[in-house]
Amino acid sequence: MAVAVGLPLLVAAIVMAVVFTGTGVVGRSPLHRAVDQYLEAVGGGGPAPAAGPGSGCPGGAPDPADALHALAPRFGHHIASSTESGDSAAVNVDLTPADGGPVAVLLELRRTGDRWDVCTASTGRTAIDPF
Repeated sequence: MAVAVGLPLLVAAIVMAVVFTGTGVVGRSPLHRAVDQYLEAVGGGGPAPAAGPGSGCPGGAPDPADALHALAPRFGHHIASSTESGDSAAVNVDLTPADGGPVAVLLELRRTGDRWDVCTASTGRTAIDPF
């Protein structure tokens, strides 16, 4: 009886250990990986990663890295929620500057092929239906 109960619990614990890390879920979506890479570069005080060839971002839009640096020269971040439809996505992010409280930011992204590019950054949130 103990083996019948213990074995499934052991398997579940191993699966949880493999799937989850201290920073989040391994194998996150390509959208979230793109946002993390972008914000780690910009939040570290560096330049934004260059948009990919044929980026779907609208021309003439302000540089999202400039908007983020205007809020805080350096910051950490946490993805709060996201939604995507076709080749467009919106991601709600909390920036965490070292010298202040969290700042709610909305990132809008476009996908070209398998690459997501951050097109705009603005303060605030977009409503995302969890269902």
